Amino acid sequence: MSLAWHIAKLDRLKKMPPLKDLLTVKKTRVKQTPEEIEAVTRSWLGSRSRKAEKPA
Repeated sequence: MSLAWHIAKLDRLKKMPPLKDLLTVKKTRVKQTPEEIEAVTRSWLGSRSRKAEKPA
């Protein structure tokens, strides 16, 4: 949805903005420790199993 909105907005502009203004700067990601990765995975898998146990 966001991409379609931005494309439509750019289509309505009379003058295209410079490319450097359109491109975003990629932020450097913080490296997760193995313990953090395991905690996130366990949380994700735990929530999936709880959803499966609930009757529809």
